[in-house]
Amino acid sequence: MLNKTLPYLLLLLIVIIPACEVYKQDDYVEQYVVEAFITAGETLPEVRLSRTIPLSQTYVFEAVAISGADIVIRLTGENGSPAAEYTYTESSLRGVYIPDDRDSRILSGRAYTLEVTGLDRPEDRITASTIVPQQFEIVSLNVGETVYQSDIQFEFKLTRSFFPGRQNIFVASSTALDPNNFPLTPFWADRDGKPEEYIQVSSGLINEGNYTVNDDDTIDLRYPWIGIAYYGPNRLTIYAVDDNIFDYYRSLQTQQGGGGTISPGQIENVLWNVEGGIGLFGARAGVSADVVVNSGF
Repeated sequence: MLNKTLPYLLLLLIVIIPACEVYKQDDYVEQYVVEAFITAGETLPEVRLSRTIPLSQTYVFEAVAISGADIVIRLTGENGSPAAEYTYTESSLRGVYIPDDRDSRILSGRAYTLEVTGLDRPEDRITASTIVPQQFEIVSLNVGETVYQSDIQFEFKLTRSFFPGRQNIFVASSTALDPNNFPLTPFWADRDGKPEEYIQVSSGLINEGNYTVNDDDTIDLRYPWIGIAYYGPNRLTIYAVDDNIFDYYRSLQTQQGGGGTISPGQIENVLWNVEGGIGLFGARAGVSADVVVNSGF
């Protein structure tokens, strides 16, 4: 689900953030924007490439998309040298690049790098790297159907993922499976967006303080109600996320200040973890379960 949710957040930021520093409007500098998300066990993702625009202009991806770039994703071997290299070709959609290899799968626990060249100037180069969280599994789910915001909350028992150097960080997401026949939940119904924008939504970061580690090394994680936008059938997904997604989310939450608004001239640092541009090259491992959310009316 992050492949939907994060790009929407990213879109809002690339219109108004010219660099990774606090800035004044007069200091706008155009930046390259790269966007790709790799998922353990899935095939290589598409890569989207564009550039920022001033706040005074309307953002349309097709208008700022970049064609003709050379893109490669590399799997890092045990000795630090590339173990595999995956080249990309621009699709029929301007600025959207697809892998030439449609069969290879992303390996959990491994490091990958992204490199983009062939840009405006020969010396321009975008790079980013990530480590894919270790894949994990669902041991059990307490119920398959419950009433929204009742005392019986969806609770996953999971095997533990692993990410080097820190605790597991999760993001919970939901996809409404029948949005045409079921209404939005109250929190999302009160928002200003169109209903179709909330077919896929996600929670904020879920850290160690929000789940329980059991003696048998499993994890009990309650799915947050805020991560469900529609009543009826939903697909709930729990993602363990890498540092790039973690840093992006937490820096975004910090500058939002708990929901307050910030003037575009006062935007604080967003942690992109991209060299030569801005954007997000994120990695995650996830599990999913289909459930039913009732209104109780």
